[in-house]
Amino acid sequence: MDYPRGPQKLVEIVQYLIGQGAFAFGSPAAVTLEFSDPRDTDIPGAQSPVESLTGRQPRKLTMLDFSWLRNSLKDDSYADLTLISRTKQYSAHRVVVCSQSPVIIKKFQSQFQNTKQDPSCDACGATPRYCFDISQDDPQAVDCLVQYFYRQDYQSSSSNPAAEDTRSDEAEGAISSSVLKQSSIDDSYPIFHVRVYALAEFYNVPALKELALEKFNRVIQDNSELDRFLDGVEEAYESTIQEDRGLRDTIVNFFYKHSDLLKEERVQDIIQDTNSLAYDLLMHWEENLIALKRVKSVWPGI
Repeated sequence: MDYPRGPQKLVEIVQYLIGQGAFAFGSPAAVTLEFSDPRDTDIPGAQSPVESLTGRQPRKLTMLDFSWLRNSLKDDSYADLTLISRTKQYSAHRVVVCSQSPVIIKKFQSQFQNTKQDPSCDACGATPRYCFDISQDDPQAVDCLVQYFYRQDYQSSSSNPAAEDTRSDEAEGAISSSVLKQSSIDDSYPIFHVRVYALAEFYNVPALKELALEKFNRVIQDNSELDRFLDGVEEAYESTIQEDRGLRDTIVNFFYKHSDLLKEERVQDIIQDTNSLAYDLLMHWEENLIALKRVKSVWPGI
């Protein structure tokens, strides 16, 4: 049998598998065994043709193991791509990265036309590589983006001992104080997930964007530190547009449920400085007042 070849076909296959949730490690995909056990008495032909098939048992299922994909993040044996962030270099695979980000694949296509790849070595088995510069983006968010490509999840590097730092001494000396300050921020900070959310939007990785929103919401519900929450609020309204409602609606709803926060001086300062937040709060309160009036019109005693 002739099998389809070429990187484009591989990208299409991986895109299909991702769309089917095959790489969602939280809920591993299951596939039906196409080749039944010949000893199974439920196999058609292993029983009398006149015997009823209504009592047949459902086909057996097997769980797909994608540990190979997770492990590929640390194994550069077949890597053909280097992702360069501000503080690290990641050995990656185009078929994994490009299949999950339409933005990155478009940038690659343009880059491939103008960039000469490293030579391959048939004798030693070396894989030709391309480089992709993402150093303009927040390094912690980039680390989470790369983690997500391979693990369908992410966590801060401080809580991820498996993450290998490939910084050279020269690169470490060049890190700005702002980056060092950011290194103290982990995934218990709402702003951490806001930055991942913004990066997922930029590179058009909707599943990561949804995951970052879920983690952001979980953190603000569990964390009572007001300043951390407000740092996330400011970052969210600076890094998203008005039409992107994910983070903004979550923030507004949180303020609505905790209206006592509006008495805080810093909250009032942020609302005064952020017109879109003030507008969102006003409209949210108005919508809830209208809904309450409708309920009272049906049940006057409420």
